[in-house]
Amino acid sequence: MSEDGVRGLSAQATEAACAPLARRVLALLALVLAAGLVGCDALPGDTRRADATPVATPPPVAVATPPPSPTPTPTATPGPVVTPTPGATPTATAVAVVPEQQRGAAVAVVISDPVERARIEAALAAADGFVAAVPEGRVQWAISDRPLDGSRTLVLARWAAITDQRRDVLDISRDHVIHILRGEIRNWFQLGGSRQPIRAYLPASQAALIVGALGLAPGALAAELIPDEELAGRVAGTPGAFALIEPEQLRLGVLALTVDGHDPYRDSARESPLSAVRWLRAPGLGDVVKLAAAAGLEDAAPFDPAGMLVTGELIPVRCTNYVLAQLDDYGAMFDGVREAIEATDIAVASLESSLTALSEPTPCVETFLLQGSHRAIPAIADAGLDVLFTIGNHMLDCWEDCSGAPALLDTLRRLDEAGVESAGAGETLSDARSPAILRVHTAHGFVRFAFLGYDSVAPWYTATDHAAGVAPLDAETVREDVRAAVALADHVVVGASWGVEYTADPTAVQREIGGIAIDSGASLVIGSHPHWVQAVEHFDDALVAYSLGNFVFDQDWSVETTQGMAMELGFTHERLIGYRIRPAVIRGDDGGMRWIYRPEFVDPAAEGRPILDRIWDAQDRLPAR
Repeated sequence: MSEDGVRGLSAQATEAACAPLARRVLALLALVLAAGLVGCDALPGDTRRADATPVATPPPVAVATPPPSPTPTPTATPGPVVTPTPGATPTATAVAVVPEQQRGAAVAVVISDPVERARIEAALAAADGFVAAVPEGRVQWAISDRPLDGSRTLVLARWAAITDQRRDVLDISRDHVIHILRGEIRNWFQLGGSRQPIRAYLPASQAALIVGALGLAPGALAAELIPDEELAGRVAGTPGAFALIEPEQLRLGVLALTVDGHDPYRDSARESPLSAVRWLRAPGLGDVVKLAAAAGLEDAAPFDPAGMLVTGELIPVRCTNYVLAQLDDYGAMFDGVREAIEATDIAVASLESSLTALSEPTPCVETFLLQGSHRAIPAIADAGLDVLFTIGNHMLDCWEDCSGAPALLDTLRRLDEAGVESAGAGETLSDARSPAILRVHTAHGFVRFAFLGYDSVAPWYTATDHAAGVAPLDAETVREDVRAAVALADHVVVGASWGVEYTADPTAVQREIGGIAIDSGASLVIGSHPHWVQAVEHFDDALVAYSLGNFVFDQDWSVETTQGMAMELGFTHERLIGYRIRPAVIRGDDGGMRWIYRPEFVDPAAEGRPILDRIWDAQDRLPAR
């Protein structure tokens, strides 16, 4: 995490620099600046991680969101000749135009598709100050569908690959996409998933552009064309469906696949490997903008969501703590998932117990008094966890010679010193109910999140006006706090310790409180305590995950308690755009140690299939609201 950075050029500076340009050129410049066609280098420390400095929350006043800043790109150096990428299919002709006042500066149109090439030639010929010409000698002006030295990129369109929400394939490649659309991959088992025929769809208005961007032969396309506005609904309702869709159309019910590591829930759409790109070369910045405007080429609007990863219950105590202490490496508990935690913008977990130095940790014995070591906290921070819901029913446990409140407060103090935010517990009831506010820097400005946490399992640990503890989970408290937090953030995320242990079905109380949180304005509710994964319920653009199961714990006496999940989610300012479930299993050190302590992600179509089945079966059993 880092302090806020400053990117790109200011809007005022851009307007001053481009004052002589026509209005349509200014409009194009605004688009290309926002998308990163031009700009200056980012300052050191400017990252996409959660803001390191939390925004003060009480009193409940709205926090202003800074305006979006353009994304930087390196300054281009014009090359002397147009050089398509080696191996690229040569075009039939390379017709060029030059400005009337600069007839020696030819613009080569190096476009493979003859229809697009003819359109660009006609647009340039009709533009003020340009006439058609055949290039001779050295060429500094060019428009190409292949990379050129010294050029700037213009992203015309970009897409996300989607399937139905319950698919057990999560990650594919660009080559896979091409083979699916050619009909060469016809079943999900060819991609490592469960057997299910693939039904491929494309948005009708963009099919030609997609065919060109992916180098497909139109006659060999094995996809049904669907009206754009119907595509997401068709995929959501069709098991085995596959489609390419504009990222703005992502929604709950469809699953966005990662493609060559690009995650539509987290990464800028401009970086998608599924995009139509043109390369423009001209002597200067203003010339590039003029050239794009004259050719009728328009940069796609930026789409840059904030990504979040949420895990299950983090309980590094008892035998788990014993193993970590023997290894003398508390970070080892994250070795199987560290890469995913570090990659996201905000990483969240639910902490079940105190982690304090006020007493020796709970030993590896059968006991329900769960206290962990303070040594786990630097490892938690180092792994990249940004927020912990400190709401477990063991948050005030202390093994010996200490009382509960000091153990809790020592835990909260150490988390704060390590740079990890906490939500749901505090020195007083007011503190426990105060949200933690974090924000993520995107191309559109900051996306702000408010985190609230509550417990209904251990009322004896409830905070009061004069005593430390955990915020109580009751309808009125949740309703009041969520409504207040909506004024502070774009999204409210509620953590709830609730339900019945070792069950897959949420109780009526869980569903009632979850619904109240969503109706009051929460975007996401994350449940803990059952130690099993439970159902996930959709509410338009909001979501309740009733339990994510165990993430780090020593409950090796049943299969279900060694299984959990992480959720990868994407947010814009306005809404939750989707989620992906990655099943996880808690293991030992490559099977070489008796006690389990370390989660790792598993193949969702193999070892992870029972975990997904338990979630979806429980979802199917949810009574209608």
